[in-house]
Amino acid sequence: MNSLVEVRHLSKFFPVTGGLMQRRIGAVKAVNDISFDIYKGESLGVVGESGCGKSTLARLILNLIRPTSGHVLYDGQDVNRISKTELRELRRKMQMVFQDPHSSLDPRISIYRSLEEVFTIQKEKLSRPKINERILELLGMVGLKPEHCRSYPHQLSGGQKQRAVIARALAMLPEFIILDEPTAALDVSVQAQIILLLQQLGDQFGITYLFISHDLALVDYFCQRIIVMYLGRIVEITPADLSRQKPMHPYTKVLKESVFVADPLAEPKAPRIEGDVPSPFNLPEGCVFETRCEYAQNICRKESPALRQTMPGRFVACHFPLIHAMEDPSCLPVDAK
Repeated sequence: MNSLVEVRHLSKFFPVTGGLMQRRIGAVKAVNDISFDIYKGESLGVVGESGCGKSTLARLILNLIRPTSGHVLYDGQDVNRISKTELRELRRKMQMVFQDPHSSLDPRISIYRSLEEVFTIQKEKLSRPKINERILELLGMVGLKPEHCRSYPHQLSGGQKQRAVIARALAMLPEFIILDEPTAALDVSVQAQIILLLQQLGDQFGITYLFISHDLALVDYFCQRIIVMYLGRIVEITPADLSRQKPMHPYTKVLKESVFVADPLAEPKAPRIEGDVPSPFNLPEGCVFETRCEYAQNICRKESPALRQTMPGRFVACHFPLIHAMEDPSCLPVDAK
């Protein structure tokens, strides 16, 4: 498959200051040396707990913030080494839908003005009738009515505001859209409508998605592949449909067990996870999940596991991938905590 976006050894460290002189005393490693590809036409999911670096990763890919190290290539073009003019042109192809639709829209201007602004910023030379036609077309694409263009954000429901945000992201017909928790602020019934809308738009226009969420079940449904992040690192890359396959990393196993099953007869399972989450300001020397992993051994405390391919399409950063531990008892830890 052809790669649309290539992330190579990407890191972002935020400095931490302290004391009377506010001197730098360290750094929070929000994204820590990660690499992966996003293929054309696919929906790639990114899951993990709050604070694991998902949103920071999204902003790095779009060059909204500068990386500490590493590169992001969009269709072979390094987004961190291009001019402002080239970046503006590239923004036509790359868009983002943020988590909170209300804060994504300017409350002082109408939905029409919010959509019109896109054509102004991109310096589209369109006549007023053509802009009007284009805005009405965008509203129709996302299931809004023509009269909604005169509405202000406070006059719309949460689902309608998110549809307006999606319409704005589609204005330049982008190839790639990052969805950062696009349904987190919506009711469950509205979530289903937005997900269906995104799927239909993706099929219609061949859009490539990076779908960021803490909801593993939702990502499993929407995406073809899933990246699992923990404390700024990628711990596993796996095909979707986790309900039919065994997780290879202990953290992915815990995430899978925490998914709510809508069956009143199903026996509830409390995921087994103990220990404290390390501070991103002071990460362990070895594996970042070592302090909470029931399978940890001495090597896990001393050496950080590299992300390696264990079978076609599956990558894991673990010294003892669970799938091998299940099949070969000799791989089970002898000094687990």
